[in-house]
Amino acid sequence: MKATWYVRYLLSILPACIVINGNLRGGYWALGGAVFIAVLLLIIDLLLKEDRSPIPQTLQIIPDLILGAHVLFQTASVFSLLYGVQSGILEGRVMWWAIASTGVNSGFEGIISAHEMIHRKEMFWQKLGIWNLFTVNYAHFFVEHIRNHHRNVGTASDPATARYGETVYGFFLRTVPQQFISAINLEATRLRRNSRSPYGYRNFTVRATLTEIAVLIAMFFLFGKWVMIAFFLQSLIAVFLLEYVNYVEHYGLVREEGKKVNATHSWQSDLPISRFALIELSRHPDHHLTASKPFYKLESYEESPVMPLGYFGSFYTALIPPLWFRVVNPVLKKYLVQQSISRETPE
Repeated sequence: MKATWYVRYLLSILPACIVINGNLRGGYWALGGAVFIAVLLLIIDLLLKEDRSPIPQTLQIIPDLILGAHVLFQTASVFSLLYGVQSGILEGRVMWWAIASTGVNSGFEGIISAHEMIHRKEMFWQKLGIWNLFTVNYAHFFVEHIRNHHRNVGTASDPATARYGETVYGFFLRTVPQQFISAINLEATRLRRNSRSPYGYRNFTVRATLTEIAVLIAMFFLFGKWVMIAFFLQSLIAVFLLEYVNYVEHYGLVREEGKKVNATHSWQSDLPISRFALIELSRHPDHHLTASKPFYKLESYEESPVMPLGYFGSFYTALIPPLWFRVVNPVLKKYLVQQSISRETPE
């Protein structure tokens, strides 16, 4: 395949461009990001067929450049929101539209790229990922996701694994505080091993949280309450979308304590928009098999459960729990039965 194959990943940056334009122009343009991500991409994802094509392993600098660009575009989208509110470009209902568009973009483009970066082995990438997490007031995700979620996914010890029959709202209210407590305690345990104060400033979660609070206070005094509110609310929307993604990625999939993680413990989708707009996050089973593997090397697995509607199509379904359970639970039960039969069948 030609190197132009990687151009598909530019789809992941397009929403930020639309959001920045809307934040700087105001009016109905401020709705552009939300409409593009939550409506147009959803429709296209549902219309297209699966694309399980392998990823060509040439010119890997191209997807890395696209990943790095996410830091610039995420930062610009958030700062353009703050500028638009401060300058008066975004007022009244237009401000709320801009907050929604920026928050939706931060949840998909900002956090998903951060997720990819914090898993890289190079400190440079990790720092960039943490910066993106700071733009949504969720820096402790760096600790909890890597040191707890990937170790305990599918078990009762992982607050980021959604239980069978749990609604996305119940999951959100449970997972957010549990992940924060887990992150702060993980750091405390690390510090105790090094004879350090467990909950002092060396605790990354404590330090990050204090920094996030300080930034909000500074925004209030320097730029006024509406700039602070806009920044906080876009963060809240972004965090909800992150936890929605966590919800659908592992919903109802259980792993026994002590058993190795495999390709059956995460939902997979090969729908094109879910793949390329979310830089292969939808190939989640392979990500859990090798967490540091770059997104452009992730593979699709035959044995993985397939998400019925893709990542975009599942969003509105998950918001209506009875509909979500009606769509997903039969697929999950059928898959678990097939897995049980497969394990019992002699080779």
